[in-house]
Amino acid sequence: MSKKLSLSFVAIFSVLIILLAQVFTVAPPIPNVVNPMVTVKLQSISRNGSIPLEISGRWQLIDSSNDEVLIERDNFRGDLRCDITGPKFGPYAANRDHVYLRCQGDKSLRLNYFSYPGELIIEVERNKLDQCHILNLYLRLELEDYVLGVICGELPSQTPGISAALQSQAIAARTYAIFKIQQGKTLRGDSRDQVYKGSDHNTQQAIDAVHATAGLVLSENDVVLPSYFHRNCGGGTANAFEAEFSKRPLAALAGSPDSQCADIYQRWQRTVPVSRLDKLSAEFKIGDTLLALNTVNKDQFQRRLNMRLQGEKGHHDLTGEFVRARLGLPSMIWHELIINRDGSITVTGSGYGHGIGFCQDGAMRKAKRGLDYATILQHYYPGANVEVLTAELFNP
Repeated sequence: MSKKLSLSFVAIFSVLIILLAQVFTVAPPIPNVVNPMVTVKLQSISRNGSIPLEISGRWQLIDSSNDEVLIERDNFRGDLRCDITGPKFGPYAANRDHVYLRCQGDKSLRLNYFSYPGELIIEVERNKLDQCHILNLYLRLELEDYVLGVICGELPSQTPGISAALQSQAIAARTYAIFKIQQGKTLRGDSRDQVYKGSDHNTQQAIDAVHATAGLVLSENDVVLPSYFHRNCGGGTANAFEAEFSKRPLAALAGSPDSQCADIYQRWQRTVPVSRLDKLSAEFKIGDTLLALNTVNKDQFQRRLNMRLQGEKGHHDLTGEFVRARLGLPSMIWHELIINRDGSITVTGSGYGHGIGFCQDGAMRKAKRGLDYATILQHYYPGANVEVLTAELFNP
């Protein structure tokens, strides 16, 4: 064999070795993605109150303390009632304080005319006479099913061209749920946390958004981010630390401009009656009459961060968000405040919601311009990481 042929053989053999090594190289382990169970408070039923309940197929009522099956039947149509003894399903009495309802199939449970996946948890509150006076109703379901219901509750998911906004909302909603769970708090199914409407409003576009972002969450410094979101920022998002939504500064929630949300044609006007103003004064014991409502400080977008109530007996400072909730105003970005003759005030402002984090209106506009979810999230959570929810991140 010639020296030249020998070298060619060695070269060919080396290439084969490299190719075989690539074929048989052990792939990196798939991340330990988790899809934990989420508990959402739906509503409460007061003594002697009831709501419609419908179950299709086999169902079981189970004692939460020991998983004992208390009742097992096929189908049900009637009322869930808050009886003096506890929860009653038509003629069936539970006689327990902590139970849950397990049904077959994701669409077999209808509560108050809404369909829900998962299990219905019922907890009893008793009065001093040991009588049941409130039933608290919770839904326990998988995180991804919950995120789907939030997307459809928070955004118009049938709108064409907003897939990237739905994907962004999915990641923000998933992240917020994990943050609340890590804080040891139960999610509420309304705007105090995230609007969750069950499975009746699910759309294909929303389903696709959940699948496209499955398991993805936002983090900062390897910690799940409190990914707040709102309807419209009014021109720019707020700094969560300055607005007292966060106990420490967070780069991803430092605020971002969004000039299109400052459109003058989107401004709102509301009148706050004098009775509501005076009630606020009385609540903080500074007099029966609110004499003045002054701004202590505001951000660059004219959002009132802190307000001072002035009454006959002194003054009291409150966060802008607290004042917004008490006065029933869309946001704390005020352009004009008029004191009316009867003592009421008329406020003209911009934005809807607390203004922190993800702006839903802005995200939908960005999606229609062709931006992807990563770009949208970087605008509203600058510097945040999008990563898979692993067991390590879920349980830091």
